Amino acid sequence: MSTHKRLGVPSAFYARPLTAHLAERDLFDRRVDVPVQHAVQLREHELDAAFLTPIDYARDSTEYRIVPGVGISSASATGSVSLLFHEHMHTIRSVAIDPSSSSEIILAKIVLAEEYELEPKFIPFAGNADRALAQADAVVLVGDASLRELSTHPQRIDLVEAWNDLSGLPYVHGFWCGGEDTLTTEEVQWLIQGAYSGRASLDTIANELPQGAFPTLSHADMSDYLHAFSYDLNEDDLDGLREFLRYAFYHGVTPDVAELHFYGSQGATGVPLPSLS
Repeated sequence: MSTHKRLGVPSAFYARPLTAHLAERDLFDRRVDVPVQHAVQLREHELDAAFLTPIDYARDSTEYRIVPGVGISSASATGSVSLLFHEHMHTIRSVAIDPSSSSEIILAKIVLAEEYELEPKFIPFAGNADRALAQADAVVLVGDASLRELSTHPQRIDLVEAWNDLSGLPYVHGFWCGGEDTLTTEEVQWLIQGAYSGRASLDTIANELPQGAFPTLSHADMSDYLHAFSYDLNEDDLDGLREFLRYAFYHGVTPDVAELHFYGSQGATGVPLPSLS
């Protein structure tokens, strides 16, 4: 029986820089799925740590600690979270959504309410964008699904860019977290080191993508895509995360404004985390 910690790993391509180097040390049993499923598994102690989105973290924030200094954020348009719609924004009364995209649904809710004074009905769907738009006035696409539609459907807004304009701050897509005493200092440090290594090898990660995974995009396009994200969690990112959680509370999504709790500078075992340059 494996004694490795069970780590919930995201499947989206933009998260590859956080995960591509983790296997270089045999510390984790990596389990790939969407973050909302990892949130359930983490809550039910079927995982020891996972990559969570802000809303999934907020729902159990008192139970978790965030791995400091690394995550995924965007300070400009990336194409990773899109709202596609029919001819006019002001006619949107319904939005098709993938229920697994918890934070991105709330991002759409915030942007539509704050920027367009719209409060549409959100309708769960499964399938491609055309199928969704046959059922609703708009659709939210996230991650790989959004990336595959970049060259289609001219009526769209980039929801990350809309958040940047609304708040003046980056949008945080997610980060590693686990229980307060779940991860050792060595494990926390390896998650940090893995992200640092991934950040330094974005072009290699893009070039290793199988040909045809995104048929309309070249390896150069995929490299540009990865370079559009930040894989740090700096103070601006944390300000953006806190602001998003405040908006989520204001719009009735969470019962309070979730606080951010981190694995401390001494780590989970009381041993100082080594600094990385």
